Amino acid sequence: MKKSHIILIVLIAAVSAILISTFTSSVDSSTFSEARQKPGEKVKITGTFDKTAAVEYDALKDASLTVFSVIDSKGESHRVYLHDKAGKPLGLDYSESITIEGKIGDDGNFHASNLLMKCPSKYNDQNHTLDTAASVSN
Repeated sequence: MKKSHIILIVLIAAVSAILISTFTSSVDSSTFSEARQKPGEKVKITGTFDKTAAVEYDALKDASLTVFSVIDSKGESHRVYLHDKAGKPLGLDYSESITIEGKIGDDGNFHASNLLMKCPSKYNDQNHTLDTAASVSN
């Protein structure tokens, strides 16, 4: 077998492995009601922070747990238990949208292992607390 054939086979195998890992690790986007229908299965939910519900965080009790509410795309508000070693996410109260990855546990609560926030843009017309803090530091 020629060296070029071996290199081509290795290259095809590497590309195949990358594609397979990409598609098998992807998480379906859903709502809380859809997540309840498949308990224990990892899902991704995009919504907004529910400002009407309290945020629970006690660093002395469990510094890796933050409990808050998210309103999904269908308008349903649900409590989210975020388990993150970094503690309470900064800017959670000011986020425009939130994407959480996790699953409905046996207790019926949504346990998130990953959180992605879209914070207010400093380029929009509204005044945001984060905007003034950013402009002061510049």
